Amino acid sequence: MRLITSFLLTIFLITQSSCTPLIIGSVVATATSITMQDKSLGNIIDDTTMVIRINKGLLKHGLFSSIKVKVSEGRVLLIGNVDTPEKQLTAEKIAWQQKEVKEVINEIRVTPIQMTSMLDTTVDGIITGEIRTRLLGKRNIKSINYSVNTVDRVVYLMGIAQNKAELKAVIAIARKVKGVKQVVSYIRYRHSKLRH
Repeated sequence: MRLITSFLLTIFLITQSSCTPLIIGSVVATATSITMQDKSLGNIIDDTTMVIRINKGLLKHGLFSSIKVKVSEGRVLLIGNVDTPEKQLTAEKIAWQQKEVKEVINEIRVTPIQMTSMLDTTVDGIITGEIRTRLLGKRNIKSINYSVNTVDRVVYLMGIAQNKAELKAVIAIARKVKGVKQVVSYIRYRHSKLRH
């Protein structure tokens, strides 16, 4: 409840500024996006707050640029590359220190930094973009419920599937994209007891 009150207060304060039309449009777009997702407003705010806090901790330890953080209903997914096991462990500890964390999935790879080239990063971005585009084009997939990230051509999926058929379709789309080595799914079903 406190988060919702803070969110509404922030919206009120923003609307008092000179950028009101632009900000109201952004708020309406965000609200529309929120209502289309199978997560509550409270969950979305909590997850976003958690991402910000984890990223702040990663920044403090010099890990922000090498690690991506995704959060879905208190489940934290850490992906990226670091050059030592100690950095991998530090990132996981930062995630576990946050309030309301239910699970930390550490998919951070320990590899020499020189091994990750600009070309690899570009290819990962292209793979992610291709999967997102294909998901958007499918009527039987609620694409807004999915987070797609690629590291070293391994695709990580996180989010909420409506049913088994949708999950199977999402994974199949990811696997068919050229260059994908592996698909790792951390997707939960909409009515799963694990979500609560």
